[in-house]
Amino acid sequence: MGDEVMTLPPSKGSRILGSIANVIQDAFIHHIVPMARQLLENQLHVIEYDNGYTIEGRLPNMTKDDITIEYNTPYLMISAAKHNGHYYERSSRTFYLPNADDTQMNGSLEQGLFYLTIPKRGAITRRFHEDE
Repeated sequence: MGDEVMTLPPSKGSRILGSIANVIQDAFIHHIVPMARQLLENQLHVIEYDNGYTIEGRLPNMTKDDITIEYNTPYLMISAAKHNGHYYERSSRTFYLPNADDTQMNGSLEQGLFYLTIPKRGAITRRFHEDE
């Protein structure tokens, strides 16, 4: 046999692997990257005061109908879900809020900015009266 070099014709396997790589890349770029970006953008922050809590942050591309707020003592869960074309976006955050009065929540969502106030149970609120 000597110094003969054997060459093989290109196999179908290399074309299949290339196709699989394209599918994975397509799935990553079109589905995972937007979801990761959305999770980063859906940042909600809680601020505690003596008489209650404020939760604020960004929920871009969401409407009031896309958002669910649930309080199961002492945890508050804020979920946002939206069907968008070929994929479904979903994100949620849970906050530990002891003594929150879930019957007095007040919130708003305007141009992607989310704002929710929740008083604490038994919190003393200041009331101002006109002198008579």
